[in-house]
Amino acid sequence: MDRWPNLFVVGAPKAGTTALHAYLDQIPEIYMSQTKEPNYFAVKTIPDKSFLRPIRDKERYLSLFKKAKAQKFLGEASPNYLSDPEAPKLIHKVVPNAYIIISLRDPVERFFSHYLMSFSIGRLKKSFSEVCSDSLKIGKFDHNKTILRLSASLYSDDVKRYLEIFGPKQVKIIIFEEFIKNTKKTMKEILDFLEINRTVDDLGDKKYNPYSSPRVPFTQSIMTSDSVRKIVNYNLVPFKTRKFIREKILFKSASKPKMQENDRRKLVNFYQEDVKKLEEILGRKLPWKNFNS
Repeated sequence: MDRWPNLFVVGAPKAGTTALHAYLDQIPEIYMSQTKEPNYFAVKTIPDKSFLRPIRDKERYLSLFKKAKAQKFLGEASPNYLSDPEAPKLIHKVVPNAYIIISLRDPVERFFSHYLMSFSIGRLKKSFSEVCSDSLKIGKFDHNKTILRLSASLYSDDVKRYLEIFGPKQVKIIIFEEFIKNTKKTMKEILDFLEINRTVDDLGDKKYNPYSSPRVPFTQSIMTSDSVRKIVNYNLVPFKTRKFIREKILFKSASKPKMQENDRRKLVNFYQEDVKKLEEILGRKLPWKNFNS
């Protein structure tokens, strides 16, 4: 009998999903896939031939969880599930009782952070101002783009879709800024949501995915190599080894660049209406500095 995952961290990208995956993986009642972002259900936002190499084969996808034992939850984290219009229906079709975790970040800061990551690994060559101008010309109808999408920060319809399909009792929404400010409080809320009676005192306070820049000249060539991507996706190199290579050899910590105010204003204007809609759905004011002036 197939055993599907029943816990999904669905996004948003650059909103703490890597940290969530790592923290959840420390909970004995949870087995998290060691392949992050399999994107099995992201059929609209991630094309089959995308450089992200989504897993589309059912048997290969389910094999990600074959080492699980008697854990209450089998989980995975694919941030592109949030903005993919088909993902919640596809997940619900095979796992109607699944629990969904959504992390939302100030949309302007999320877009900028996603750009910085894509630029640092060589996926984007243009300046942020150029990318902003190009993206705003396309607007929200950019689902065919797999690198940087404005629509990935348009949360209201995506959140509404998950709430309608799974119901509020199966969807936990956290705010990235609150998560990083008080990680243990947020993680305790998540465990309560999952009905797991456990403390979070020993989860640690490691910072995941801090801003970094290439350490060696060939870093970007390695990060954009299809051959390397295939090795990573097929787990031919252990996760801890890949992590060591990335953090100690390929990249180094660096000061995060600042966004130009003109670009910030353009993005605030673009996202303003959607943030208001989201606040109505959630029934609360969001602590996002770009929208509280």
